[in-house]
Amino acid sequence: MAKTTISVNHAGSELSTELATYYSNNRLMWNNVLLIMLANVGWTISFAFLGPLMLLRLNKLGVNEGTLGLLGSTNLWVVSFLVMYFSWKSDHCTSRWGRRLPFLFMSVPFIILSISLFPFFVYVPMLIALTVVQMLATDVKSSTFPLLNIDCVRKDVLARMGSINAIACGLVGFFGIRYGVRLADVAEWLPYTLGAGILCMTTYAATFIKEPPIHNPATETFKPWSALKIGWSDKRNIVMMLGVGTIHAFLAMYGTWVWLYAKNDLHIERADCANALSWSALIGVVLAYPIGWAIDKLGSYKIVTVFWCLQVIGFIYAMHVNSVNSLIILSIILCFAGPFYAGADMLVFKTCHPSVVGSMTSSNSFLRNMVIGTIVFVSGYMIQQTHNYKTAFILGICVSTFGLTMFGLYYYLITRTKAGSRGQESGHRSQNGSETGQEEFPEDGNSCISPDIL
Repeated sequence: MAKTTISVNHAGSELSTELATYYSNNRLMWNNVLLIMLANVGWTISFAFLGPLMLLRLNKLGVNEGTLGLLGSTNLWVVSFLVMYFSWKSDHCTSRWGRRLPFLFMSVPFIILSISLFPFFVYVPMLIALTVVQMLATDVKSSTFPLLNIDCVRKDVLARMGSINAIACGLVGFFGIRYGVRLADVAEWLPYTLGAGILCMTTYAATFIKEPPIHNPATETFKPWSALKIGWSDKRNIVMMLGVGTIHAFLAMYGTWVWLYAKNDLHIERADCANALSWSALIGVVLAYPIGWAIDKLGSYKIVTVFWCLQVIGFIYAMHVNSVNSLIILSIILCFAGPFYAGADMLVFKTCHPSVVGSMTSSNSFLRNMVIGTIVFVSGYMIQQTHNYKTAFILGICVSTFGLTMFGLYYYLITRTKAGSRGQESGHRSQNGSETGQEEFPEDGNSCISPDIL
């Protein structure tokens, strides 16, 4: 099959015939969606319980919150640049395996090796080294493989197809958190070995994914600003991405510190904490498709506003958590909030052309990871100095509110620009006395998209 080269300069232009045929094949789309879902299920099964176990093990061996925060934030700062490099490289990859899959096969062996060895060491520097290897390899995978969720699906059903992944991952997340953590009480090595085996099987399943026929070889070597030059070609995108990267800050603080908060402040045992947090994972299963439908039909702005409101409710309640039961209620509130965050990312996904998905999304990830990395770093030392995890929650809700403000500003900017464009078009048509019936697509991918459908 001949490859199709797609121009990256006109993000609003129509797709090539070959690519349009690919997206019109519903059977192929569903096959890809199910294979991607299977691969994501494997990652969820593994890291739903491995992430907390690794964090708790490091803390138990004497690594304090400040160091853990520094470790997490350093990874986020590093991935801010790695995601641009590997996403850009995958956009322009011409391998016979596809654009995204080669990077999955490159990263998985390092992830499996590091988590397999992790339970067999008690020497802290060695554990930190294994954690760093696992983080960096996961960064490569996370910079490329999730782009298949966008590559393989038509934009008019993008949120709904994404909800299928959320449903499957929510179900396995429930069992992973609830029972996976308990495996460590049977044998410390057992959950890590099981997780490594699952990753081997689901990575093999990913080899059957058929990527879209996009052939977009690089015309220049990568530079640190190569992805940003595309992602931020429209300066309004910076405002949009600031909103996407900051509005979920409170939820990020909760996800970062809740396990240590439960253990050190609430004195809840590891198994009891897993039981408390696991039930909330089922909420995402119930909400995923309705919210996906709402994003596709109602647009992102309304969904993002609901997301912020639910975070505020969670923050207010978090200030009064003092038992297992209240921790369960907090986790339920925030799991109600979580699926609504998809509305923020969908605003980015739906305004970029398939040929430059990596550059657009990596520009978004650059800002998000830089911001979250910074507040994780700051919050870690705030907790270490105050011995109060709630200070991290206060920081998180303040940054989230800033994010909502950025969404409002972005909506104002594109609404004002569109109103001006309509005025100029009306004047042009009046002067010519006729309409061509043709719509010109500007150089950026957003200007031709109505704010009402976003």
